[in-house]
Amino acid sequence: MHLRYINKLGITKDIELTGEPLSIGRSREADIPLLDDRVSRVHCGIRLSEGVFYLKDLKSRNGTFVNGQRVEDTVQIKTGDRIQIGSTVFVLEDASPQEDAAKAIGSVQDDMGDGKGYSTILKEIVEDIAPKIGIPKPSEAAAAAPEAAEPAPAEKPAAKPTLKVRPTIKISSAPKPTANESGPAAPAPSGTPGKKKIIIKR
Repeated sequence: MHLRYINKLGITKDIELTGEPLSIGRSREADIPLLDDRVSRVHCGIRLSEGVFYLKDLKSRNGTFVNGQRVEDTVQIKTGDRIQIGSTVFVLEDASPQEDAAKAIGSVQDDMGDGKGYSTILKEIVEDIAPKIGIPKPSEAAAAAPEAAEPAPAEKPAAKPTLKVRPTIKISSAPKPTANESGPAAPAPSGTPGKKKIIIKR
């Protein structure tokens, strides 16, 4: 158990509660001295009895308050209680940030001693912390996510335009008459002699 408060300089202080009685007051001899004119020299005390902490008002002039209620003599205090003494408010908490940090470091060191790597340890930390801040665990997020859509088929490349083949124009001449060794030249074939014949092929 710890008492957490903010002193006059604005610095947060944590006081560990042990089995030893703890005194609070304006006196320099107090375990927690408070420089406040509204606080008595020995204002109140906190002690442990059978595993339970009690706060006792030591007949202070301006009173001691727990959760807004003035303490007449002795009252049991528990985690989360707010104790007001003069202008200072104390909050009773389970553990200090230093203890929480030390526990976390010790846990990581133990895990590393067991052979876990950094990635495994970080994953476990994330899965432990994520639900507390409203973020689903990575494993749950993966299960809740819709299946990835299949990629759209690639478009077929556009067909290359076909080139139009222009018709071929071939010019041929009528065969010339060949001379016959034994007689006069053979007559030209039918048609107008000297004309060229045009053939269009596709």
